[in-house]
Amino acid sequence: MNDPKLYEVVNRLMSESMHLQNGESVCVVTDTERLPLANVFRDVANEYNSDPILVVMAPRQQHGSEVSNIISAAMMKSDVVFQVVTHAMTHTDATRDAMQAGSRILVLRGITKDLMLYGAINANYKDIAITCQKVAEFMGQAKQAHVSTDAGTDLVMSIDNRTPHILDGIVKGPGTFAAMPDGETAISPAEETTEGNLVIEHSMDGLGLLDEPIHLTVVKGRVASIEGGQSAQMLKQMIDRSDKDANNIAEFAIGTNPKARLIGNLAEDKKLEGSVHIAIGDNHVLGGNVTSNIHLDGMVLNPTVELDGKCIISNGKLQLE
Repeated sequence: MNDPKLYEVVNRLMSESMHLQNGESVCVVTDTERLPLANVFRDVANEYNSDPILVVMAPRQQHGSEVSNIISAAMMKSDVVFQVVTHAMTHTDATRDAMQAGSRILVLRGITKDLMLYGAINANYKDIAITCQKVAEFMGQAKQAHVSTDAGTDLVMSIDNRTPHILDGIVKGPGTFAAMPDGETAISPAEETTEGNLVIEHSMDGLGLLDEPIHLTVVKGRVASIEGGQSAQMLKQMIDRSDKDANNIAEFAIGTNPKARLIGNLAEDKKLEGSVHIAIGDNHVLGGNVTSNIHLDGMVLNPTVELDGKCIISNGKLQLE
């Protein structure tokens, strides 16, 4: 990939999102499907005298799948890690261990040339940081969240004593991570507290664009039933062939990026300003107590969100003033 605009964007990510310093050690983790883009990251990192290493693996089967000990060790020994991958490594022991070792990580899951050049990645991330912080303040003060939609979502969960995580595209320092494109504030609901009906619309990790909405019944923080079309059946199969905690309600997050598009790729879809995404599976990277080998985000569109009765999203419009 010799597009000068692509090299310009990657250089901006390294300087503005990662704050890469001259001479820092860099590890670019990728898979065979994303190798051309990863090579751009390696080339640009070379300009920072980082002597980057490029680690190439086979694509993981799904989001949240662990990587080899060799890849984990390379990440832990690096000042900076760029994850240019098909399936997200965010919710893995390898990423958690690297952050605990002090590595700074930028996650680029499902990244494509289109995502690198258009849409959410071109937003004003200083403004997004302000929005994320406002959402985090509301989340951090609340004990209970209620999410509802005209499509049928009616979900209540406890977020008491849980820490909101701001993902505004800026890696804050050693032991932290961000994503690109970015723009969300996420929190892990307390285990066994989420109750109600969840309707996933448009797209979901591992499924892409849905053939029709997926209707999930949630009881005591677990998915108890799944109904819908072919996409729903595929989701059920993914959960059934995974581990016992794959049906855990793991994450409640609010998108904050006004430039994000709905394109069927969760890397950008879930950043859409005023949207919600709910994840199932692993929550330990977000401060929870459940470990699973999957973490799948699903879109909730045009939601109304109340935190302790205060409306902060009304039919997909942020209400933060």
